Amino acid sequence: MHELTPKDIVKYLLDLGYTQNQIAKLTGVPQSTISRLLAGIHTNPRISTVRSLEKLLYTAIVR
Repeated sequence: MHELTPKDIVKYLLDLGYTQNQIAKLTGVPQSTISRLLAGIHTNPRISTVRSLEKLLYTAIVR
């Protein structure tokens, strides 16, 4: 089974129509961190960052 990376989660959220700023606002993760995740610069984020992104993705899918 393929595990989603934080970068995958952000890409999926963007595909669902969220902007980087919206993701940042809804998760409390700085937009600069979202950008660095997408660029592959930030490859080892904090667990709290990953959990926040996972929660938003879950909410977006369940809606």
